[in-house]
Amino acid sequence: MTSISAIIRNIRPIEGRAYIAIIGFSLLMNIKGVKLLELVMAFLAGVLFVWYAFSINNCFDVDTDSRNPMKVRKNPIASGELSLKEGLLLSVLLALTGAGLTLKMNFEMFIVYLAMILLATMYSAPPRLKGKPIVDVLSHGLFFGGLPFMYGSIVDGNLSNVEMLMAIGITFYSFALELRNHLEDYESDLMAGLRTTPIVIGRARSELLVEIFSLLAITVVLYAFKPHLIVAPSLMVVGRGLGIRPQTVYRMFDIAMIAALLITGGTNL
Repeated sequence: MTSISAIIRNIRPIEGRAYIAIIGFSLLMNIKGVKLLELVMAFLAGVLFVWYAFSINNCFDVDTDSRNPMKVRKNPIASGELSLKEGLLLSVLLALTGAGLTLKMNFEMFIVYLAMILLATMYSAPPRLKGKPIVDVLSHGLFFGGLPFMYGSIVDGNLSNVEMLMAIGITFYSFALELRNHLEDYESDLMAGLRTTPIVIGRARSELLVEIFSLLAITVVLYAFKPHLIVAPSLMVVGRGLGIRPQTVYRMFDIAMIAALLITGGTNL
């Protein structure tokens, strides 16, 4: 019998909290003039999408996750607690329920939602974009970056210039996050024969790209607030010359990106 614990771990709610926060934040930026029920439904559909993306990823990551003890604990399908059929059924239910909710919103939101579902599916299932260099990073940046933010932003039927710049910045940052994820899985992906971007271009170049995309993201978001603030991110480049550990630099980027989003998004509330 399938356990509730296995189902919950399959949707990985803790790991998805940042992406859920992006959707919630974009909805809050557009709270004026939108009915509370619409906001709640849009947020719930967004949560279901994030859960779907993780669930469908678990379904098709069994081979690679089974080679990594840390990953097996996070993937109940790889550990045998959920069957592949049960995982796929759960994924389909999440996607259909979320899409059904967005049907009651405006047409633009529904189209963006379908695009997110499609990209998240193609990322994990055949053609499995996550195993193809370059497009793994690009697709992740869209379905777990710019598109979720746009989805929440157009709840009022409008996408402002500031929101567009923020969406671009979040897309860049999602590029960086995807590279960071691949770098963490470098050894298991190499053993599984995957051709992710870091495996193809190497660790050093991938780490450099993480920093470049992170700085671009923060710069674009701050530019949406006040153009002269774009000089701020450049100060973090010194971290590379000081020999600071990559993980510490990444945490600095995370904090700076969150601060930039709050500063810029706060002006729209």
